[in-house]
Amino acid sequence: LEDMFGSSPKTVMADKKIERNYAKIDYHIPIDTDENGFTIFPQLEKLLQLEAVACKDWLTNKVDRCVGGRVAKQQCAGPLQLPLNNVGVMALDFLGKEGVATSIGHAPISALINPAAGSRNAIAEALTNIIWAPIKDGIKGISLSANWMWPCKNEGEDARLYDAVKACSDFAIELGINIPTGKDSLSMKQKYPDGDVIAPGTVIISAAGNCIDINKVVEPVFKKNGGSIYYINFSQDKHKLGGSSFGQIYGKIGNETPDVTNAAFVKNAFNTIQKLILDEQIVAGHDIGSGGLITTLLEMCFADNYLGADIDLDDVYKNDGIAEVLFAENPGIVFQAKSDESLEAALRENNVEFFRIGSVTSKSVLSIGESYWRFDVAALRDVWFRTSYLLDRKQSGDVSAKKRFDNYKNQPLKYIFPAHFDGKKPAVDNSKPRPKAAIIREKGSNSEREMANAMYLAGFDVKDVHMTDLISGRETLEDIQFIGAVGGFSNSDVLGSAKGWAGAFLYNEKAKTALEKFFKRDDTLSVGICNGCQLFMELEIINPDHEIHGKMKHNESHKHESGFTSVKVQENNSVMLSTLAGTTLGVWISHGEGRFDLPYSEDKYSVVAKYAYEGYPANPNGSHFDIAMLCDNTGRHLVTMPHIERSTFQWNWAHYPDGRKDEVSPWLEAFVNARKWIENK
Repeated sequence: LEDMFGSSPKTVMADKKIERNYAKIDYHIPIDTDENGFTIFPQLEKLLQLEAVACKDWLTNKVDRCVGGRVAKQQCAGPLQLPLNNVGVMALDFLGKEGVATSIGHAPISALINPAAGSRNAIAEALTNIIWAPIKDGIKGISLSANWMWPCKNEGEDARLYDAVKACSDFAIELGINIPTGKDSLSMKQKYPDGDVIAPGTVIISAAGNCIDINKVVEPVFKKNGGSIYYINFSQDKHKLGGSSFGQIYGKIGNETPDVTNAAFVKNAFNTIQKLILDEQIVAGHDIGSGGLITTLLEMCFADNYLGADIDLDDVYKNDGIAEVLFAENPGIVFQAKSDESLEAALRENNVEFFRIGSVTSKSVLSIGESYWRFDVAALRDVWFRTSYLLDRKQSGDVSAKKRFDNYKNQPLKYIFPAHFDGKKPAVDNSKPRPKAAIIREKGSNSEREMANAMYLAGFDVKDVHMTDLISGRETLEDIQFIGAVGGFSNSDVLGSAKGWAGAFLYNEKAKTALEKFFKRDDTLSVGICNGCQLFMELEIINPDHEIHGKMKHNESHKHESGFTSVKVQENNSVMLSTLAGTTLGVWISHGEGRFDLPYSEDKYSVVAKYAYEGYPANPNGSHFDIAMLCDNTGRHLVTMPHIERSTFQWNWAHYPDGRKDEVSPWLEAFVNARKWIENK
């Protein structure tokens, strides 16, 4: 480097270490029970409502978690779709099984007590989150990014930062993991007239790796038909309450924080669990983070109804107190076996210390020890959800937030698949010319790739048509038999959803003529999805004979809604969906103006599908008659707010029936039906 850049000036920073002694966490363990025999534990209820521990539904329900159609694992899991997942996974493409897995970790309160331990705990948390996605080359295949948030140039903080950075570097080297990138925010201090406030120094670790099978990512939802529950203490340290959320409810930081004491154990345990996941020997798994082991166990029961566990921790807390074991935030994992015998044999063979701690039940009860605690899972789930409800009131209003809080556990995802569905990709005779289809998009569209892929898999030759092609006359749609108006935010929705897009057709002669001629032909089909649905409703294509036309209005929650819901396909005459009548299928929604506002009675419309439950949030927008999809009287033109094109693979679905290994989901049949109809014309 000196040959290229010369000798760079050296920076010398002088600081001194300041010992800060935080008070020990003193606590009281209750033994009272209510009239139903459930343990009364006010401290646990306070813990579950802390922002770091509580449900994050208020955050996840308003961001698009399915955009692009390649989201293989997002925040929410289970029949109740609660934000519990450990790791995010994006598929690399539509046809393969590989993807990119990402996770994060941080330990700011732990770092207050011991900055070096805070760095190691942050890395360990990222690893115990990403571990549930099978990574190419195991732990060696992971790269980290370190985002340093530190109040430098305050006495003692530069010295603490040095210790934290050195520990982070040394630990990563011991693990064989690289940290090729990062970010520094080293002025985390705010001055006020009555004094200064500095943020606790911390490093936020982002982990990423090549997921080699997106179908084998493990979720934190216990399985009623699975094996035993196991615990591994990745820290290999005593259970210590310092830096924990449990300490926070007492207003204490603590004087002793857990640390990761054995990097070799972390590497070995990580790679052993990865192999078990690839061999499909683990059916559920979750990291231990904010809230400790008790929170992990409860969360693994939360995402379904009538789900609980009987736990025995005698072997775990023989050297520590029961409170330390349950509430300490030592890096670790809890998982459920498919087969106890084969899993335990693999762990023993690889010298991984583990504890078998219990079994799953079909009762909404978490029992810990025969003579200890018995918790009502459903009641504590509401306690855990309450913080999200209170925050949701500020964005959705009192009415919608209360509906979500009241209904989230009463609208579980339940499916009825078509009896004829075999899960195979459609067979396409490539010796014959494919029918021609086109995706129609505008500035701001974002769903063209997944729509094109669904059409292509179904057997179409797909053309990409932008509005500029139609406006200029370069494209006339004369040789196209099937069009799909895609989702997104055309023209940034500044005039309202699809209003500007509709105007581009109505006030540009060539585009208007091309579309009118297309819809006048009797050999054409169309589908408008999300923004495309809003477009076709604005252009009054679905019920052209109505004197007053239905419109798409803002969601009743007054915000963008994104979630995985379910719809019941009605008896219908839709070319695309008539063969799925009588089914109930999961599907993505993501929109801000998805409410069908229909001026006439239901019998005046050709209803194709309804949301599976009445009421919010299963009906995410308040559509009249719970309508999710409509078609015109001929059945040739379909509009749908749910994203069927983002729900065409098993790994697309946020919750899929256990035991299936389907190549495609039932929704692809809609596009196959379109191709068959055209071929038979």
